[in-house]
Amino acid sequence: MFSNFKERFISAIAPDLPPLPGSGGGGGGSGEGGRGSGHHNSHGQRFRFGGGGQPLPDKFPYARPPFLQLLSPDELRASADHNVRPIIVPRDINLLPWGTGYAECVNSGKSEWNEDQGAFCRQVLSDPEHKHPDVPYTYFGIFDGHAGYGAALAASHQFHHILHEKLVDCLEKLLPRDADANAGSGGDGGKMNPTFPHPIYFQRRVTNEELIIGALESAFFNMDALIAQDSDRYRDAGGCTACVSLFIDGKMYVANAGDSRAVLCQRESTVAKSEDKADKSDSGIEPDPLNSACFPVPFSADHTPETERWRLLNVARLKPHLMGNLYVAMEYAKRPHIKDMGQRILCRQGTMRGWTYKTLTREDLRMPVVNGEGKRSRLLGTLGVTRGFGDHELLAINTGIQIKPFLTPHPDVMVRDLTQVVSIPDEDNSDGDYGVLVMATDGLWDVSENDAVARTVFQTLSKYPTEKHRYTMVAQELVARARGKINDSGHWRLADSKAAATVDDISVIVIPVSQYYKEHVEWMQNYKTDLAAKRRQAEANMAQEAVNVLNGVIAEEAHVVEEEEADVDVDVDEEEGEVVVHEAKSSQKPTEKSAPPEGKQGKQLSALANETLVVELTPALEQVQLEAASDSGKEKDNEKEEKDATTQRQQQQQQKSRKGKGKH
Repeated sequence: MFSNFKERFISAIAPDLPPLPGSGGGGGGSGEGGRGSGHHNSHGQRFRFGGGGQPLPDKFPYARPPFLQLLSPDELRASADHNVRPIIVPRDINLLPWGTGYAECVNSGKSEWNEDQGAFCRQVLSDPEHKHPDVPYTYFGIFDGHAGYGAALAASHQFHHILHEKLVDCLEKLLPRDADANAGSGGDGGKMNPTFPHPIYFQRRVTNEELIIGALESAFFNMDALIAQDSDRYRDAGGCTACVSLFIDGKMYVANAGDSRAVLCQRESTVAKSEDKADKSDSGIEPDPLNSACFPVPFSADHTPETERWRLLNVARLKPHLMGNLYVAMEYAKRPHIKDMGQRILCRQGTMRGWTYKTLTREDLRMPVVNGEGKRSRLLGTLGVTRGFGDHELLAINTGIQIKPFLTPHPDVMVRDLTQVVSIPDEDNSDGDYGVLVMATDGLWDVSENDAVARTVFQTLSKYPTEKHRYTMVAQELVARARGKINDSGHWRLADSKAAATVDDISVIVIPVSQYYKEHVEWMQNYKTDLAAKRRQAEANMAQEAVNVLNGVIAEEAHVVEEEEADVDVDVDEEEGEVVVHEAKSSQKPTEKSAPPEGKQGKQLSALANETLVVELTPALEQVQLEAASDSGKEKDNEKEEKDATTQRQQQQQQKSRKGKGKH
């Protein structure tokens, strides 16, 4: 009792405000289990030294999430006060999209600093050829560190970059495109971008949903590999769990590796309230509809040695060298003792689901790979989680066996198609229909059940029906209930049950899913409007192009016809002129050389020459007229007939004149 009073008195005089990492007071938090050989600080932090004997630096300096805006060292120290355990919320709620709420508080002394980290990122997937609209997406992540804050801090800074690269890899399939354009092989949709592997080349049909799930899974593996690469250049980062949500293409994806948890809190419609009121009139008691209308939907599963016992025992059975003859890949109904040697005992191994008997031997006295139950279960007696990032140098307590071969960063991914949700606007239950996603570290879930969290969410929202910070108030209320209050003995207790409150770090993200879907609907409307405008513009361009082509063809045909008509007229005129001139000259030459005799005989010779000239010119003139008529086509038929008639009249007149001359 005196020691408690003394401790509280000293804390009041000199509060437990730890120095910042790198300022001489040590670095990240306490170790959870043995870390093998190396130098440790008073809190179990392992320091690794470089070639010059100096300790390796941190890759990222300790900080809280940027949207909290805790920038000064004093603010960081105050946020890590283990005696007060202040609840920290964003100063500017507009930094998080859709009014998303966030709250956190430090542990009660388990580690020096808050080893949880939160992150979010809003990005777009852009078409490099600018033929398709950008695809927006939003990412949230929450990371719970252990054996130091390094892994969680690195994941909060780097994971969204890795995820973006993975989404860009499948950009060609994720970009929205016009179905009509894709239907035709001759359009732009039929042309594949050679820089992207299009799923049309796959042997199996791959959906967009499978591509996004694959992007999340591969991002988890790459993040873990990046932490392993940095282990030679930076201080040991420890490990962390990861719970990530991705909102893209009208769907919600949740990927989890570890014991953090994501729960979708929903509420049934209140349409039946009027019917319930009629039943309540008799009793006069009106029950709270939230108690019966709220329900949680788990969107992740905890990965602990207890829940993954089947996988861990199977790994140990297939790779017995990982146990180093120090552990046994068996599960016993009762812990074996040396006094039970030679007796029959119930057990199961590997992938067995049932139980069987075996005779107890000395090998069965070794420590099992998984021991304990529930939250107290441990892998190799050391680690309480089996999936996540980091822990590449984590060694088992007392044995020094590497734990990493039993761990995996592979996440479980769950999907919800928000376009299939039925929500009636008149009921004003968008949060209940689409749900409110609560992502939190195990500091919340250790003392809070899913049902209680769902009730707290909607009870708090009902208190703040229109306030913009209502989801921040939900996150703050959840953290406050899990943290509890400190009693006179210096212990943290839950306010409602007086049970022990959590002593771990608590970080909570509250995401209104309906707000994202509204944003997605607006984006789809804009996309359809732009697509319709592009279609109209394309149709107008095609129509204008067709008109231009048709006008060009008509103009070209008219020009050709005019040229042909002009050529025919010129040819006819030239041929007639040449013939007349030629014949005229030929008829003049004899007169120049030898003049006809005078007298009666000369007159007869002249008349004979004229008759001969008319006879010679007539066939040439007829031939020229026929050629001109054949070239001009049907339009020249009438002119030909007139010319033929004129020619016949001329011949008749010439014959009459010749006969008249003959008589004379």
